Amino acid sequence: MTRRSVGKISGTRMAFVAFGATIALALTACAAGTSEPGADDDSTIKITVLADITGPAAFYGEAIKDSAEFTVEKINADGGLSGRTIDLVVRDTASAASTAASLMNDAILDDTDAVIFGVLTEEALTIAPLAQEAGLPVINVQVGGDGVVETGDAIWRITPPQPNFVPTYAKYIADVVGAKTAAVFYDSDNAATVKVAAEALPAAFDDVGIELLNSVSSTSTETDLTTAVTKLLEGDPDFIHVHAIGSQNIAVITQLRRAGFEGTIGGGTAIGAGALSALDDDQANGIIYYSSFVGSEDLPHESGRAFTKAFEEATGEQPNTFHAETFDAFGFIGAAIEASGDSSRKGVLAGLAEVAKAGGFAGAQADPITFDNRSAVTPGFVIEWRDGHETLAPGQ
Repeated sequence: MTRRSVGKISGTRMAFVAFGATIALALTACAAGTSEPGADDDSTIKITVLADITGPAAFYGEAIKDSAEFTVEKINADGGLSGRTIDLVVRDTASAASTAASLMNDAILDDTDAVIFGVLTEEALTIAPLAQEAGLPVINVQVGGDGVVETGDAIWRITPPQPNFVPTYAKYIADVVGAKTAAVFYDSDNAATVKVAAEALPAAFDDVGIELLNSVSSTSTETDLTTAVTKLLEGDPDFIHVHAIGSQNIAVITQLRRAGFEGTIGGGTAIGAGALSALDDDQANGIIYYSSFVGSEDLPHESGRAFTKAFEEATGEQPNTFHAETFDAFGFIGAAIEASGDSSRKGVLAGLAEVAKAGGFAGAQADPITFDNRSAVTPGFVIEWRDGHETLAPGQ
Protein backbone atom coordinates (compact mmCIF):
# COMPACT_ATOMS: atom_id res chain seq x y z
CA MET A 1 0.00 0.00 0.00
CA THR A 2 1.18 3.50 -0.81
CA ARG A 3 -0.12 6.16 1.57
CA ARG A 4 0.59 9.85 1.31
CA SER A 5 -0.52 13.05 3.03
CA VAL A 6 0.44 16.37 1.50
CA GLY A 7 -0.22 20.12 2.16
CA LYS A 8 -3.44 22.17 2.85
CA ILE A 9 -6.13 23.67 0.57
CA SER A 10 -8.17 26.84 0.11
CA GLY A 11 -10.49 28.22 -2.56
CA THR A 12 -13.81 26.99 -3.93
CA ARG A 13 -13.25 25.84 -7.45
CA MET A 14 -10.66 23.76 -9.22
CA ALA A 15 -8.99 25.81 -11.92
CA PHE A 16 -5.94 25.08 -14.02
CA VAL A 17 -3.54 28.00 -14.47
CA ALA A 18 0.03 27.68 -15.65
CA PHE A 19 2.62 29.29 -13.37
CA GLY A 20 5.87 27.94 -14.74
CA ALA A 21 5.96 24.38 -13.46
CA THR A 22 2.87 24.62 -11.26
CA ILE A 23 -0.89 24.39 -11.55
CA ALA A 24 -2.87 26.63 -9.24
CA LEU A 25 -5.60 24.44 -7.80
CA ALA A 26 -7.97 26.50 -5.68
CA LEU A 27 -10.75 24.89 -3.72
CA THR A 28 -12.83 26.78 -1.15
CA ALA A 29 -14.12 25.88 2.24
CA CYS A 30 -15.95 22.62 2.72
CA ALA A 31 -18.12 21.77 5.69
CA ALA A 32 -16.65 19.53 8.37
CA GLY A 33 -17.66 15.88 8.22
CA THR A 34 -19.74 13.95 10.71
CA SER A 35 -18.95 10.79 12.64
CA GLU A 36 -20.26 8.45 9.95
CA PRO A 37 -17.79 6.46 7.80
CA GLY A 38 -16.34 8.65 5.08
CA ALA A 39 -17.12 11.83 7.00
CA ASP A 40 -14.11 11.93 9.30
CA ASP A 41 -13.62 14.94 11.52
CA ASP A 42 -9.81 15.04 11.62
CA SER A 43 -7.48 17.19 9.56
CA THR A 44 -7.48 15.05 6.40
CA ILE A 45 -9.68 14.08 3.50
CA LYS A 46 -9.03 10.51 2.43
CA ILE A 47 -9.14 9.50 -1.23
CA THR A 48 -8.42 5.87 -2.05
CA VAL A 49 -7.11 4.90 -5.48
CA LEU A 50 -7.68 1.29 -6.56
CA ALA A 51 -5.64 0.52 -9.66
CA ASP A 52 -4.23 -2.40 -11.66
CA ILE A 53 -0.62 -1.75 -10.70
CA THR A 54 0.29 -5.37 -11.44
CA GLY A 55 -1.27 -7.88 -13.82
CA PRO A 56 -2.19 -7.51 -17.50
CA ALA A 57 -3.38 -3.92 -17.05
CA ALA A 58 -0.28 -2.76 -15.15
CA PHE A 59 0.66 -0.28 -17.92
CA TYR A 60 -2.42 1.72 -17.01
CA GLY A 61 -2.41 1.20 -13.26
CA GLU A 62 1.13 2.53 -12.97
CA ALA A 63 0.12 5.67 -14.86
CA ILE A 64 -2.89 6.14 -12.57
CA LYS A 65 -0.72 5.73 -9.48
CA ASP A 66 1.92 8.18 -10.75
CA SER A 67 -0.68 10.78 -11.69
CA ALA A 68 -2.49 10.44 -8.36
CA GLU A 69 0.73 11.11 -6.47
CA PHE A 70 1.59 14.06 -8.74
CA THR A 71 -1.89 15.55 -8.37
CA VAL A 72 -2.10 15.24 -4.60
CA GLU A 73 1.33 16.78 -4.19
CA LYS A 74 0.23 19.73 -6.33
CA ILE A 75 -3.07 20.20 -4.51
CA ASN A 76 -1.60 19.95 -1.04
CA ALA A 77 1.39 22.13 -1.87
CA ASP A 78 -1.13 24.79 -2.87
CA GLY A 79 -2.94 24.60 0.47
CA GLY A 80 -5.01 21.43 0.59
CA LEU A 81 -8.78 20.98 0.49
CA SER A 82 -10.60 23.40 2.78
CA GLY A 83 -7.54 23.63 5.00
CA ARG A 84 -7.30 19.87 5.29
CA THR A 85 -4.64 17.65 3.76
CA ILE A 86 -5.50 14.94 1.27
CA ASP A 87 -4.61 11.53 2.65
CA LEU A 88 -3.92 9.48 -0.47
CA VAL A 89 -4.11 5.69 -0.27
CA VAL A 90 -3.11 3.66 -3.35
CA ARG A 91 -3.91 -0.05 -3.47
CA ASP A 92 -3.12 -2.64 -6.15
CA THR A 93 -6.06 -4.69 -7.45
CA ALA A 94 -3.61 -6.88 -9.39
CA SER A 95 -6.09 -6.94 -12.30
CA ALA A 96 -8.28 -9.34 -10.30
CA ALA A 97 -11.97 -8.79 -9.52
CA SER A 98 -11.77 -10.67 -6.19
CA THR A 99 -8.88 -8.50 -5.01
CA ALA A 100 -10.67 -5.35 -6.12
CA ALA A 101 -13.77 -6.39 -4.14
CA SER A 102 -11.74 -7.02 -1.00
CA LEU A 103 -10.01 -3.64 -1.28
CA MET A 104 -13.31 -1.88 -1.90
CA ASN A 105 -14.72 -3.43 1.26
CA ASP A 106 -11.68 -2.09 3.13
CA ALA A 107 -12.36 1.39 1.75
CA ILE A 108 -16.03 1.18 2.73
CA LEU A 109 -15.22 0.23 6.32
CA ASP A 110 -12.59 2.91 6.91
CA ASP A 111 -12.95 6.68 6.64
CA THR A 112 -12.44 6.95 2.87
CA ASP A 113 -14.40 9.89 1.44
CA ALA A 114 -14.13 8.95 -2.26
CA VAL A 115 -12.58 6.22 -4.45
CA ILE A 116 -10.88 6.56 -7.82
CA PHE A 117 -10.79 3.25 -9.70
CA GLY A 118 -9.16 2.08 -12.92
CA VAL A 119 -9.30 0.36 -15.32
CA LEU A 120 -10.88 -3.03 -16.05
CA THR A 121 -14.64 -3.35 -16.51
CA GLU A 122 -14.75 -6.81 -14.94
CA GLU A 123 -13.40 -5.39 -11.67
CA ALA A 124 -15.61 -2.31 -11.87
CA LEU A 125 -18.74 -4.44 -12.22
CA THR A 126 -17.78 -6.29 -9.05
CA ILE A 127 -17.04 -3.27 -6.86
CA ALA A 128 -19.73 -0.87 -8.08
CA PRO A 129 -22.64 -2.51 -6.19
CA LEU A 130 -20.57 -2.56 -2.99
CA ALA A 131 -19.81 1.16 -3.22
CA GLN A 132 -23.37 2.03 -4.22
CA GLU A 133 -24.85 0.24 -1.22
CA ALA A 134 -22.39 2.03 1.09
CA GLY A 135 -22.97 5.44 -0.46
CA LEU A 136 -19.27 5.73 -1.28
CA PRO A 137 -18.62 7.82 -4.43
CA VAL A 138 -16.48 6.16 -7.11
CA ILE A 139 -14.91 7.93 -10.08
CA ASN A 140 -13.90 5.36 -12.70
CA VAL A 141 -10.94 5.84 -15.03
CA GLN A 142 -11.72 4.11 -18.35
CA VAL A 143 -14.06 1.16 -17.56
CA GLY A 144 -15.77 1.17 -20.94
CA GLY A 145 -18.10 -1.81 -20.52
CA ASP A 146 -21.84 -1.64 -20.01
CA GLY A 147 -23.52 -1.79 -16.63
CA VAL A 148 -21.01 0.07 -14.44
CA VAL A 149 -22.33 3.63 -14.09
CA GLU A 150 -25.82 2.22 -14.43
CA THR A 151 -25.36 0.71 -10.96
CA GLY A 152 -26.46 3.91 -9.26
CA ASP A 153 -25.84 7.55 -8.38
CA ALA A 154 -22.57 6.86 -6.53
CA ILE A 155 -20.82 5.53 -9.64
CA TRP A 156 -19.31 7.91 -12.22
CA ARG A 157 -16.88 7.65 -15.12
CA ILE A 158 -14.40 10.43 -15.91
CA THR A 159 -13.71 8.93 -19.36
CA PRO A 160 -16.13 8.92 -22.30
CA PRO A 161 -17.04 5.43 -23.53
CA GLN A 162 -14.56 4.53 -26.28
CA PRO A 163 -17.25 3.86 -28.94
CA ASN A 164 -17.89 7.62 -28.86
CA PHE A 165 -14.51 8.18 -30.53
CA VAL A 166 -14.73 5.41 -33.12
CA PRO A 167 -16.68 7.21 -35.90
CA THR A 168 -14.14 10.08 -36.02
CA TYR A 169 -11.25 7.60 -35.89
CA ALA A 170 -12.68 5.52 -38.76
CA LYS A 171 -13.28 8.64 -40.86
CA TYR A 172 -9.67 9.71 -40.26
CA ILE A 173 -8.42 6.29 -41.41
CA ALA A 174 -10.48 6.54 -44.58
CA ASP A 175 -9.93 10.21 -45.42
CA VAL A 176 -6.38 10.94 -44.20
CA VAL A 177 -4.68 7.54 -44.08
CA GLY A 178 -6.52 6.56 -47.26
CA ALA A 179 -7.14 2.95 -46.22
CA LYS A 180 -9.59 0.88 -48.27
CA THR A 181 -9.21 -2.42 -46.39
CA ALA A 182 -8.56 -3.31 -42.76
CA ALA A 183 -8.12 -6.11 -40.23
CA VAL A 184 -8.78 -6.05 -36.49
CA PHE A 185 -7.13 -7.85 -33.56
CA TYR A 186 -8.78 -7.74 -30.13
CA ASP A 187 -8.88 -9.45 -26.74
CA SER A 188 -12.04 -11.47 -26.27
CA ASP A 189 -11.94 -11.56 -22.44
CA ASN A 190 -12.46 -7.84 -21.85
CA ALA A 191 -15.99 -6.53 -22.29
CA ALA A 192 -14.98 -2.98 -23.23
CA THR A 193 -12.53 -4.22 -25.85
CA VAL A 194 -15.12 -6.51 -27.43
CA LYS A 195 -17.66 -3.69 -27.54
CA VAL A 196 -15.27 -1.48 -29.52
CA ALA A 197 -13.41 -3.93 -31.73
CA ALA A 198 -16.15 -6.44 -32.47
CA GLU A 199 -19.13 -4.08 -32.58
CA ALA A 200 -18.44 -0.35 -32.93
CA LEU A 201 -15.39 -0.51 -35.20
CA PRO A 202 -16.82 -2.82 -37.92
CA ALA A 203 -19.91 -0.63 -38.14
CA ALA A 204 -17.82 2.55 -38.38
CA PHE A 205 -15.56 1.02 -41.06
CA ASP A 206 -18.63 0.09 -43.09
CA ASP A 207 -19.99 3.63 -42.79
CA VAL A 208 -16.81 5.14 -44.31
CA GLY A 209 -16.33 2.52 -47.01
CA ILE A 210 -13.48 0.50 -45.47
CA GLU A 211 -13.74 -3.24 -46.11
CA LEU A 212 -13.04 -5.34 -43.00
CA LEU A 213 -11.08 -8.35 -44.28
CA ASN A 214 -10.48 -10.19 -41.00
CA SER A 215 -11.38 -9.89 -37.32
CA VAL A 216 -9.14 -11.98 -35.08
CA SER A 217 -9.62 -12.46 -31.33
CA SER A 218 -7.49 -13.88 -28.55
CA THR A 219 -7.40 -13.93 -24.77
CA SER A 220 -5.32 -11.27 -23.03
CA THR A 221 -3.02 -13.94 -21.57
CA GLU A 222 -2.19 -15.61 -24.89
CA THR A 223 1.54 -15.43 -25.66
CA ASP A 224 1.77 -17.33 -28.95
CA LEU A 225 0.25 -14.94 -31.48
CA THR A 226 1.74 -16.47 -34.62
CA THR A 227 -1.57 -17.78 -35.95
CA ALA A 228 -3.37 -14.52 -35.13
CA VAL A 229 -0.77 -12.45 -37.00
CA THR A 230 -0.95 -14.75 -40.02
CA LYS A 231 -4.73 -14.27 -40.18
CA LEU A 232 -4.43 -10.51 -39.80
CA LEU A 233 -2.17 -10.35 -42.84
CA GLU A 234 -4.46 -12.37 -45.09
CA GLY A 235 -5.69 -10.29 -48.00
CA ASP A 236 -2.92 -7.70 -47.53
CA PRO A 237 -4.94 -5.07 -45.60
CA ASP A 238 -4.02 -1.38 -45.80
CA PHE A 239 -4.67 -0.88 -42.10
CA ILE A 240 -4.58 -3.09 -38.98
CA HIS A 241 -6.26 -2.12 -35.72
CA VAL A 242 -4.75 -3.66 -32.55
CA HIS A 243 -7.00 -3.59 -29.48
CA ALA A 244 -5.26 -5.57 -26.75
CA ILE A 245 -4.40 -5.09 -23.09
CA GLY A 246 -0.97 -4.02 -21.88
CA SER A 247 2.08 -5.81 -23.18
CA GLN A 248 0.11 -7.85 -25.68
CA ASN A 249 -0.10 -4.70 -27.83
CA ILE A 250 3.69 -4.75 -28.03
CA ALA A 251 3.75 -8.42 -28.99
CA VAL A 252 1.21 -8.05 -31.82
CA ILE A 253 2.81 -4.91 -33.28
CA THR A 254 6.31 -6.40 -33.10
CA GLN A 255 5.23 -9.56 -34.88
CA LEU A 256 3.34 -7.63 -37.56
CA ARG A 257 6.43 -5.57 -38.36
CA ARG A 258 8.70 -8.61 -38.33
CA ALA A 259 6.28 -10.30 -40.73
CA GLY A 260 6.79 -7.40 -43.13
CA PHE A 261 3.60 -5.40 -42.67
CA GLU A 262 4.33 -1.86 -43.86
CA GLY A 263 0.83 -0.42 -43.68
CA THR A 264 -0.59 1.78 -40.94
CA ILE A 265 -1.29 0.28 -37.52
CA GLY A 266 -3.85 1.81 -35.20
CA GLY A 267 -5.52 1.21 -31.88
CA GLY A 268 -7.60 2.54 -29.03
CA THR A 269 -6.69 4.50 -25.93
CA ALA A 270 -4.88 1.54 -24.37
CA ILE A 271 -2.25 1.32 -27.09
CA GLY A 272 -0.69 4.65 -26.18
CA ALA A 273 -0.25 4.29 -22.42
CA GLY A 274 3.26 2.96 -22.18
CA ALA A 275 3.05 0.32 -24.89
CA LEU A 276 4.51 2.30 -27.76
CA SER A 277 7.39 3.71 -25.72
CA ALA A 278 8.63 0.14 -25.33
CA LEU A 279 9.02 -0.23 -29.11
CA ASP A 280 11.81 0.96 -31.40
CA ASP A 281 10.97 4.02 -33.47
CA ASP A 282 10.97 2.06 -36.72
CA GLN A 283 8.19 -0.13 -35.30
CA ALA A 284 6.18 2.55 -33.50
CA ASN A 285 6.46 5.69 -35.64
CA GLY A 286 3.25 6.48 -37.51
CA ILE A 287 0.95 4.37 -35.33
CA ILE A 288 -2.34 6.20 -34.75
CA TYR A 289 -4.98 5.81 -32.06
CA TYR A 290 -7.90 7.69 -30.57
CA SER A 291 -8.06 9.13 -27.08
CA SER A 292 -9.70 11.78 -24.93
CA PHE A 293 -6.35 13.53 -24.40
CA VAL A 294 -2.97 14.16 -26.00
CA GLY A 295 -0.06 15.64 -24.09
CA SER A 296 0.64 18.36 -26.64
CA GLU A 297 0.85 22.13 -26.77
CA ASP A 298 -1.56 21.82 -29.70
CA LEU A 299 -4.46 21.05 -27.34
CA PRO A 300 -7.25 23.54 -28.03
CA HIS A 301 -7.98 24.24 -24.32
CA GLU A 302 -5.73 26.05 -21.84
CA SER A 303 -6.54 23.78 -18.90
CA GLY A 304 -5.13 20.82 -20.84
CA ARG A 305 -2.00 22.68 -21.89
CA ALA A 306 -1.41 23.81 -18.30
CA PHE A 307 -1.69 20.25 -17.02
CA THR A 308 0.73 18.99 -19.69
CA LYS A 309 3.31 21.64 -18.85
CA ALA A 310 3.10 21.08 -15.11
CA PHE A 311 3.28 17.29 -15.40
CA GLU A 312 6.26 17.39 -17.75
CA GLU A 313 8.18 19.84 -15.57
CA ALA A 314 7.46 17.83 -12.41
CA THR A 315 8.15 14.35 -13.80
CA GLY A 316 10.23 14.81 -16.96
CA GLU A 317 7.65 12.75 -18.88
CA GLN A 318 4.92 13.50 -21.36
CA PRO A 319 1.52 12.80 -19.77
CA ASN A 320 -0.69 10.21 -21.42
CA THR A 321 -4.44 9.73 -21.34
CA PHE A 322 -4.42 7.80 -18.06
CA HIS A 323 -2.43 10.54 -16.34
CA ALA A 324 -4.91 13.14 -17.56
CA GLU A 325 -8.00 11.14 -16.64
CA THR A 326 -6.72 10.52 -13.12
CA PHE A 327 -5.97 14.21 -12.71
CA ASP A 328 -9.50 14.98 -13.85
CA ALA A 329 -10.96 12.47 -11.39
CA PHE A 330 -9.42 14.48 -8.55
CA GLY A 331 -10.62 17.66 -10.25
CA PHE A 332 -14.17 16.32 -10.34
CA ILE A 333 -14.06 15.49 -6.63
CA GLY A 334 -12.71 18.97 -5.89
CA ALA A 335 -15.43 20.62 -7.97
CA ALA A 336 -18.03 18.49 -6.16
CA ILE A 337 -16.81 19.65 -2.75
CA GLU A 338 -16.96 23.24 -3.99
CA ALA A 339 -20.51 22.76 -5.23
CA SER A 340 -21.89 21.12 -2.09
CA GLY A 341 -19.71 22.76 0.55
CA ASP A 342 -19.36 19.35 2.18
CA SER A 343 -16.47 16.87 1.97
CA SER A 344 -18.30 13.89 3.51
CA ARG A 345 -19.38 11.00 1.31
CA LYS A 346 -22.88 12.46 1.13
CA GLY A 347 -21.47 15.87 0.34
CA VAL A 348 -19.25 14.56 -2.47
CA LEU A 349 -22.17 12.58 -3.95
CA ALA A 350 -24.44 15.62 -3.90
CA GLY A 351 -21.69 17.79 -5.36
CA LEU A 352 -20.94 15.43 -8.25
CA ALA A 353 -24.57 15.65 -9.35
CA GLU A 354 -24.55 19.44 -8.98
CA VAL A 355 -21.40 19.83 -11.08
CA ALA A 356 -22.82 17.64 -13.84
CA LYS A 357 -26.13 19.51 -13.82
CA ALA A 358 -24.36 22.88 -13.94
CA GLY A 359 -22.34 22.00 -17.06
CA GLY A 360 -19.18 20.33 -15.78
CA PHE A 361 -15.72 21.71 -15.02
CA ALA A 362 -12.43 22.57 -16.72
CA GLY A 363 -10.05 19.61 -16.86
CA ALA A 364 -7.06 18.20 -18.66
CA GLN A 365 -9.22 16.35 -21.20
CA ALA A 366 -11.52 19.24 -22.11
CA ASP A 367 -12.92 22.59 -21.03
CA PRO A 368 -15.54 21.88 -19.98
CA ILE A 369 -15.80 18.19 -19.22
CA THR A 370 -19.54 17.59 -19.23
CA PHE A 371 -21.54 14.49 -18.26
CA ASP A 372 -24.27 12.33 -19.74
CA ASN A 373 -25.76 9.67 -17.46
CA ARG A 374 -22.72 9.93 -15.15
CA SER A 375 -20.20 9.38 -17.98
CA ALA A 376 -17.87 12.17 -19.05
CA VAL A 377 -18.29 13.71 -22.49
CA THR A 378 -15.23 15.13 -24.29
CA PRO A 379 -14.43 15.72 -27.99
CA GLY A 380 -11.50 13.27 -28.29
CA PHE A 381 -8.54 13.28 -30.67
CA VAL A 382 -6.71 11.10 -33.16
CA ILE A 383 -3.09 10.77 -32.03
CA GLU A 384 0.04 9.82 -33.96
CA TRP A 385 3.09 8.35 -32.24
CA ARG A 386 6.29 9.96 -33.50
CA ASP A 387 9.87 9.63 -32.13
CA GLY A 388 8.83 8.53 -28.66
CA HIS A 389 6.02 11.06 -28.17
CA GLU A 390 2.31 11.49 -28.70
CA THR A 391 1.43 14.15 -31.24
CA LEU A 392 -1.87 15.42 -32.56
CA ALA A 393 -2.29 13.50 -35.80
CA PRO A 394 -2.09 15.77 -38.87
CA GLY A 395 -5.15 16.72 -40.85
CA GLN A 396 -7.57 17.28 -37.96
